[in-house]
Amino acid sequence: MEQEAVGFERDIRPLFREKDVSSMSKAFDLASYNDVRAHADSILAKLSDGSMPCDGPWPEERVELFRRWVEAGCPG
Repeated sequence: MEQEAVGFERDIRPLFREKDVSSMSKAFDLASYNDVRAHADSILAKLSDGSMPCDGPWPEERVELFRRWVEAGCPG
């Protein structure tokens, strides 16, 4: 069975807590589709190596969800 497409507003935006949005605001806006899409590769690299978020790595299934979104071309 085919996996449902991952969308930013429904699937990706809720992954980022307000404290994540606030702590990254100097670099980019994690609440903004355009900013997250523009920086998706570097965000994915940091999520994958556990350096983001700063208070502890995401569970693997969250990283995989973000990876699927990036690999799908960052749909809105």
